[in-house]
Amino acid sequence: MRITLLVVESNSKFLDLFKQHASTKEWKIYGACTLKEIRQCFGRNTIDVILLNLVEMKHNGIGILKKIRKKSIPVITINSGNQLSLSIEAMKMGVFDDFLMPLNLDALLEKIHEASKEKIKAKSRFPLIKHLQNSMIAATYAEAGEAEMAKTFLSIDKLVN
Repeated sequence: MRITLLVVESNSKFLDLFKQHASTKEWKIYGACTLKEIRQCFGRNTIDVILLNLVEMKHNGIGILKKIRKKSIPVITINSGNQLSLSIEAMKMGVFDDFLMPLNLDALLEKIHEASKEKIKAKSRFPLIKHLQNSMIAATYAEAGEAEMAKTFLSIDKLVN
């Protein structure tokens, strides 16, 4: 499965090590450490999962998380045991998962894969919701004696889905 991953990390050594460990995957991995770099990456790429390292970024990382959570992209955070309050705050903000240092890189790669699947599921649920909405609207028009309008909503639904 091809995944596009954005690693928000201020430590280039970690990014290099992570890329090396993930080299067997067919993933595109981008690195960023500032909001400007993150915005540039979003402008040029469709990101599937974000890996956000809070270890060195601390509260700046939480600020970045607040901004990127608006994108509805699964975020996995990495943190150290002495900053558990940041992990708790990130989990409250809805991150997909949180890993503590030292990392089990294989488990992290598996979790990134799971997060990517979750994003795909979330996208596929939207057409079902839209279909149900159109069906309910059509039923309402049909009950009101507006059969043509009901047919219009049902035919629009067929075109979209």
